[in-house]
Amino acid sequence: MPKSAKAGIPLIGIIFLLLAVFKFVNGGNWVVWAILGFLFGGLGIFSSNRSGGDQP
Repeated sequence: MPKSAKAGIPLIGIIFLLLAVFKFVNGGNWVVWAILGFLFGGLGIFSSNRSGGDQP
């Protein structure tokens, strides 16, 4: 995968996680959206390793 794709913000995952929070607050089915957010990398916004160095 190109470095530019790895270094970017996982926008789709963040959107799914925000939708999960919205559904949770409104009392809807939020678990599916949370799982999709996790699978599409939405939790990557919390990772502290954002440098583009030569790490394995």
